[in-house]
Amino acid sequence: MMSLADTRQNRPPSPPWGAIAVSTFGAVVGATMPLAVILSMPDVSGGLSASADEASWIVTLYNVGVLVGLPAAVAVAGALGRRRAMLIFGLGLVLTSFAIGVGVSLPWIFVGRFAQGFFGGALPLLMMLIALTSLPPGKGQFEGLTLFAFATTVSLGLSAWTAETLVAIGGWRALFISQAILGAIYTGLAFLVLRGERGNLSLLKSFDWPGFVLLSIGLGLIVIFLSEGERRFWFEKWWITASLICGLLSIGFAIHNMRLAQRPLLAFSIFSSPTFSGVLVLQVIFRFGTLLAVFIGPQYLARLQGFRTEQLGDLMLVMALGTLLTTPVAYWLTAKSDPRIPLSLGLAAIAIAAAICVQITSEWAGNEFILPLALAGAGQALFSVATMRYAVFGATLQDGPSRGIAFNVARTFGLVGGLALTTHAVVERQKFHWSSLSESVTSLEPIAVERLAAMGRMLGSWIPDISGVQRGAFAGLAQGAARQAYTLAYQDAFFITAVALALAAILVWALPALPRERSLA
Repeated sequence: MMSLADTRQNRPPSPPWGAIAVSTFGAVVGATMPLAVILSMPDVSGGLSASADEASWIVTLYNVGVLVGLPAAVAVAGALGRRRAMLIFGLGLVLTSFAIGVGVSLPWIFVGRFAQGFFGGALPLLMMLIALTSLPPGKGQFEGLTLFAFATTVSLGLSAWTAETLVAIGGWRALFISQAILGAIYTGLAFLVLRGERGNLSLLKSFDWPGFVLLSIGLGLIVIFLSEGERRFWFEKWWITASLICGLLSIGFAIHNMRLAQRPLLAFSIFSSPTFSGVLVLQVIFRFGTLLAVFIGPQYLARLQGFRTEQLGDLMLVMALGTLLTTPVAYWLTAKSDPRIPLSLGLAAIAIAAAICVQITSEWAGNEFILPLALAGAGQALFSVATMRYAVFGATLQDGPSRGIAFNVARTFGLVGGLALTTHAVVERQKFHWSSLSESVTSLEPIAVERLAAMGRMLGSWIPDISGVQRGAFAGLAQGAARQAYTLAYQDAFFITAVALALAAILVWALPALPRERSLA
């Protein structure tokens, strides 16, 4: 694998903060806009006259493109230099976003979304790479990585507001045209930084191309399995099963190839480090906590309270505010104490937020989510800043890119896998609760009879036909039971999230303590 030294060929002696600032902007764009698209999928699918099953590929193919683009970004940075890598991936985001924004057919949109994921998904990794290569440990590196943590975390709170604003301005196409505009700004700013930097084209010859191809295919197929499995009833569709099997085989072949390669795509030594491997596991679990804000809470409000994106946007800004206000605290606490303290506090804060939501009822409104979202935003800041200390601790010029790729792959898989498992849990628990509630309705238990009578009296003043009153009363009772079943299913989802994150907050203390860096002393 290319080393960090490879990615900073002929690095100019000028201060790197200009490049850090530009890459921070790119990381915010690369992290916020995909979530904005996810939250706006009803508008996107409606604008394209596509079914929900067809539109789901718009998100799936983007994630597949991200996983292919991550190692490619490191290769380009090493071969052509970091400045040119920023220009290439920024320009790629411009062209693909504009192509999607003017597209009229689903196949065109699908191809564009894969390409957009390839270019746009690499922007956060480029920022992490620039921070690692420009700022040595003890001399600003932690500060640069704190900016990376903030840029990729605050996006969770900004995504719904961004989606609301853009859709209101120009419909679903504005989601993609705006990315072209933001990408153009990023590309123009990238042109001004890291001038004179050159790469090393000979590195392309030694790049682990077989490992890159095999790993990209394997990870892409696993993402397809996780993203499309619930909609296709998992193993009832042959191609879902085939995606899982072929994906695992491709990953197996990739690992075998990388073990034999002279310069493998990933340095396997990084996984033998308890600090790095442990933080990867925590990163995946942490992504389950982010679903509180990007899936479980918004879906509950949309399904049971009729919230639209514009209402969700204003509410989720509370989480962005919590992240903004807590990031300086997270930096100070990580710098002055054991990093396991903010790690554990962050996970515990999100666990408490989920535990509060376990008590939701079908009457909960948006204001009941203000405290949980604020806690979630604060917890994400604490965890994200502290986790960077473990992610790069002991990193060398040889294994730095491997750490960057693995860390960002874990972020993507944590979100995709969390969505798959949470969706499945909600669906299955809804079925269970509906079965229990419908049984009480059909068996005419005393409570059900009482509610039927009350509903019948209410309808009787409007409907003269007795049989019509009975049918209406049963229909209303069934609708209420379905609503209650969904509420109970979301309670279960919040409970599972709270338990998983509470356990993770305890497991943090299995990580080894880290010595302070010189700049943190």
